[in-house]
Amino acid sequence: MVNQKQQTIIFGLLLGLVAFLILLVWLPFLKLLALGAILAVLFNPVFKRISKEVKHDSVAAFFTIVLILLLVILPLYLVGQTLFNEIVSLYNQYKTGGLVFNKTAFVQSLPSQIQPWALKLFADISLKISEFTTNAFAGITALLSNLANFVISLVLVFFTTYYLLRDGNSIKTYIYSVLPIPAEQEDAVAKRLENAISGVVKGSFLTALLQGVLATLGFLIFGVPQPFLWGAFTVLAALVPNFGTSLSLIPAILYLFITGHTGAGVGLLIWGALAVGTIDNIVSPKFVGSRTNIHPLLVLFSIIGGINFFGYIGFLLGPILMALFLALLDVYRNILKKDNG
Repeated sequence: MVNQKQQTIIFGLLLGLVAFLILLVWLPFLKLLALGAILAVLFNPVFKRISKEVKHDSVAAFFTIVLILLLVILPLYLVGQTLFNEIVSLYNQYKTGGLVFNKTAFVQSLPSQIQPWALKLFADISLKISEFTTNAFAGITALLSNLANFVISLVLVFFTTYYLLRDGNSIKTYIYSVLPIPAEQEDAVAKRLENAISGVVKGSFLTALLQGVLATLGFLIFGVPQPFLWGAFTVLAALVPNFGTSLSLIPAILYLFITGHTGAGVGLLIWGALAVGTIDNIVSPKFVGSRTNIHPLLVLFSIIGGINFFGYIGFLLGPILMALFLALLDVYRNILKKDNG
């Protein structure tokens, strides 16, 4: 006769097996679910405000989705179209030999001791440009060829966001009921995760986006080729702690000096220092504050590792997962203190 302990073990194994199979079924959609959850957290205050006015959660969720489309998807489409045109132009220039300047004359103007080093550097840069243009062009071509998959993915993201907004409280209550976390710690974990999402997206990402916009404006003013492509790279560079936009601005400034546009190089240097560089000191603290409370080293590796593991959405998921991990560590530490106290 099977006793209570054996029944519990058998049930646990069965539950674990079914959960594993469900995970395999859902695995291709985890990134889409995560993106939908991030949007739901970010726009939850908007949803609550609309819900107070219309007195109906389904209608409020629908209008919130429409607002997300207008504020996020439409600008992304317009910017993406511009970036695609610039990548195609860059690819065509490389294939036709248009991405060249008189590097021989420039190298000869340098001290003889560093001329071999400069030649090797230019060779490496040319190789990297070749790899980038080829891979970027191939990637965008593949994306366009799978346009149907992209549309389906977008629909799934918005369905996820819609239902998480509409049924968020019920879902949260159910998750609380099955998590093996003390009741007094559940809200603390949820709050820290929400703060992490707000801090990463509203703080880090919006700050990076603003820096990218200002940098793109500078690239346009001072004649840097493919300014929107440089601007997109600036947004990614701004997410890297400590180094930030310098990873994008310094190469652009050096390019202007190397190609003989000294005045434009000086102008971009001043623009980068004043208009772009001060954003971290003015906007970022206002957006982020102490929401994330994650060490910059952890943020750096979370972003890089997240992109490597999850792809394009990893720059969001990496830091958010790190924040969740730290929140759970705090719960564990509080439990230990309670047991030892």
